[in-house]
Parts: sequence; C-alpha cells; structure tokens
Amino acid sequence: MSQLPMPSDVRKELSASSAPQQPLSASETLEPPGVKLIVRLFVIPLLIVSVAVGVMFVIGLLAGREPSMEEALRRLRAPGGERTANWLVGPAAKQRYLDAKTLVDKMKSPQGLSQADRIALSSQLIDILENHTQPHEGEVQHFVLLALGRSWQKHPSQAEMNSPQAIESRRKTLATLLKYSDAPELATRKAAVLATVYLSAHPEASEALPKLVQKLSDPREDIDVRIAAATALGPLAEPARDPRAIEALRAAMRESDPRHVELVWSAALSLAQLNQPEVADTILKLLSRQELSKLEYYDRESDPQNPSFRRLSDQEQQRILINTMLGARKLEVAAVQSRLRQIAQSDPSPRVRAAAVELLNAAAAEHGLAPQ
Repeated sequence: MSQLPMPSDVRKELSASSAPQQPLSASETLEPPGVKLIVRLFVIPLLIVSVAVGVMFVIGLLAGREPSMEEALRRLRAPGGERTANWLVGPAAKQRYLDAKTLVDKMKSPQGLSQADRIALSSQLIDILENHTQPHEGEVQHFVLLALGRSWQKHPSQAEMNSPQAIESRRKTLATLLKYSDAPELATRKAAVLATVYLSAHPEASEALPKLVQKLSDPREDIDVRIAAATALGPLAEPARDPRAIEALRAAMRESDPRHVELVWSAALSLAQLNQPEVADTILKLLSRQELSKLEYYDRESDPQNPSFRRLSDQEQQRILINTMLGARKLEVAAVQSRLRQIAQSDPSPRVRAAAVELLNAAAAEHGLAPQ
C-alpha cells in the first residue's frame, strides 16, 4: 500500500531535486518543472486530509450533540457495555452510561411527560433492564433503574393519571424496582430502593412499604441499602395508615453503632416528614451549624479499603442543612419552624438561605399566607 509522505520525506525529495543533474538528452521530453511533484506531494494529500477532517468534523458533531430520548433508548438496547478485565470501562460502556444519564435528564423537563409517554417509556425501560443491561457495566443499570422510577414521577402541573393502563404500568414499574432491590450487587439494590421514591404521589406506591421496612430492619443488609430504605419511607408512608413503617424508622433511630450515624439521621428526616414530634431534638441538631461542625460520620467512600471517621466539610454541612429543611418543613414543632426562619435570615451560605426562603414560601402558600 502507498503511504502519505511524511514531512521528512518531502524535504528529502526537495533536496534531491535541487542537486546538480546530468543534462537531458535531446530525445527526452521536457515539461514544466515541479508539476508532478506538486500534485503528488500537495494536491492529493490535501484532498485526503480534507476528506478526513470532514469525516472527523461530522463525528465530532454527532458525539457532541445530546441524543434524543428515542436515540438513547435505541442505543441502550445495543450490546457492548462490558468492562475490560472487569475494571476498565470501554467506549461502548461509556456511551451506554451517557445514554442512561440522558434518560434521567430528559425526564426533568418542566412540562412533564404525558400519560401515554409514561406508559410507553416505563415498558421500554423494563425491557432494557431485563434483556439489555448487565450488572457490571458501570452505572448503566443504576441510571436505568432511577429513570424507571422517574417515568412515573408526578409533575405538579399535571392532572391525575389513573386510567387502568396507567395503574397497571405503575404496578409493573414498582414490581420491577422491588425485584432489583434484592439483586446481588449492592449498588443495584440501593438504586432500586431509592427509585421507589419517585412514585410517592401514587396510591400504588404503598405496595413498596413491606419490602422497604424489611430492608431497613434487616441488620444483615448493607448499611447503604438500609439508609436508602429509611430515606424512601418518609415520602412513601402515611402516619395514620403505616404504623409498621414508623416503628421501623424509630427502631433505626435507636441504632447505637457510631458507624451507622447516617442511618439515624436518615430515619429522623423521614419521621420528620411524617410529622413525628419525638425527632425534634435530632432535627434541631442537624439544623445547627455549631452542632454540624462537631459531628463525625464513618466515611466508607473516600477509601473503601480503609474507612474512617471524619468531620463534615462545609459542602457536606450545606447538603445536610438543605436535606433536613426539606424534611423539617412538615414537622409541626415551634422550635424547628423558628430555626428554619433563622437559617433563612442568617446562614452564611447564600445557597442554604435561598433554599430556606423557598421552603418557607412554599409552606406559606400551602396555608394561604403571605410569603416570608
């Protein structure tokens, strides 16, 4: 095969052309000097390079363009998400990860999905989970599980979607999530449990409560899955209807192992969402900068082989403050509501203050009061 000349090859040929030459015989045909050389060394390579650049430009446009939901669903059915040597994630796996993430992002649209779209999407996602994903292809399966739960996340501006087809679709969605909550892989179980939260506005969500109570109460279950179950029970349970859920959360708050302090916090937040006043002291602690600066938690993520206790960073304190406020807004305890107003006025973080003001205004609107 002929190869494109390298720059060094061009220089050699140009040097050779400038060397003294024997005179041409009369029988030799003369032609304008350098024409063949210019065509061979510049024009043809230029055409080849132009075509190559054009192809790469098109590929770059395709790679840089965010795929549509239909494209993401189609590509998620394609094989190729395996890890290399069970460690490295190849290009196909990375693309499937991006497609799975695209689904989650697309479902955050302000107008929400129609009932027909939700039914079709949840069916396709269940098919992808059952037939086109593997547990060990990075975060693909986890994002698809979260997308499946989000496919039935109710948008505030939309009316109820309670056709027989919609109810059946939600039940299939929930059954699939509960199935994967028993998967051998820890991250899959955790994602499946958390995804149930998105169905909290629908009556069918109550069907998840026995499994979530079981996960929370099982000391053999991984602590991350138990924390996920505690987090989900707050939005899904109802105080008057689900005493077993409340009792399981109360039992979780009695955990004495300091390595499980995040479980205690998560249980307290869910009990606050369920308006259980006995958690007020814990909630006030989690709404205090002074207390948060002294708290330690068991860090299992920074170095999984060597977990250790460490203090909360400022970003972590902000995250806990905002999450606690989300749970505490429904807790009808005067001291807690006073603390929320104090945070809205004086917390050093503009992000935290803005979140507090937004929550207080939402609570005021629910009760027909003027904004804070």
